Amino acid sequence: MTEVPIRVGVIGLGAFGRHHARHYAAHGSAALVAVADVDAGRVGEAAALHGCAGFDDWREMIGKVDAVSIAVPATQHAEVARAFIEAGVHVLIEKPITTTSSDARDLVSRAERAGIVLQVGHVERFSPAIDELAARVENPRRISCLRRAVWNGRSTDVDVVFDMMIHDIGHILMLAGSPPVSVSASGRGVRSGATDEAEAWLTFSGGLIATLSASRVAEHNERKLVVTEPGVTYTADLAAPSLTVASRAVWNAPATPVALPPRDNLAAEIDAFLASVATGAPPVVDGWAGLAAVEVAERIQAAIADADVVVARSFAQ
Repeated sequence: MTEVPIRVGVIGLGAFGRHHARHYAAHGSAALVAVADVDAGRVGEAAALHGCAGFDDWREMIGKVDAVSIAVPATQHAEVARAFIEAGVHVLIEKPITTTSSDARDLVSRAERAGIVLQVGHVERFSPAIDELAARVENPRRISCLRRAVWNGRSTDVDVVFDMMIHDIGHILMLAGSPPVSVSASGRGVRSGATDEAEAWLTFSGGLIATLSASRVAEHNERKLVVTEPGVTYTADLAAPSLTVASRAVWNAPATPVALPPRDNLAAEIDAFLASVATGAPPVVDGWAGLAAVEVAERIQAAIADADVVVARSFAQ
């Protein structure tokens, strides 16, 4: 007996949404039946390319799909996801889950009551380098995250904390296994009118210290994560991707590369989402993980605001 494909729609056909549509259209367990975007040109192009319905109002998709990917601007996530959750539609929502913890908590509660899958698109969690770190790291003492990107003018509805740093917040929380006990941060605006560069320092109850640096106005792109344990240091280049391991028992020990399988992270994320929809298995990155990342992001934003107040007072004296 042939399995009935999962009817899927994609809302938002920008830089990420169009790739969601492409992967669903090629997936054996899914049928891409609809796309939606406020840009009629994008809708027409995607609908013609994939042979599906196209809408300029995402509400017209309700009742026609079993699952959706939501790739609209982050400030619209809560409204769109809430409507589909209430309609009993499974949801894969791009990161961040929402721009406030109260909205994120609301979506998680609604999804649990409705018994639907709510997965958050922290796509780097599907990187083979992150997989290896999750399997190997047992007692992290220091985590250092560096994330820089050349200005592209996208995602200006949120600051760099919710746009870029949110990835590394998720990685740190996964490796730490608990929320931080203290957060300090600084940041500045450069081009968007919001914070475009930020530094954050997180401390955890077990003694772990994590530092995060993010910029969306850098001269080049860079995504690196370094994890130090008592006997070893792991260095991941998430752009490559690559992972090396260096012993700390020997001074200046050479780093040894770890063999990583080739992988399309977004394809793996979508495959995992469809598997959860089909089987009811918990998502790899569920709504609770998305909420936890947003809660820390809000604490970093508050620390940046506090630092700005201190600087302003010092200049006023």
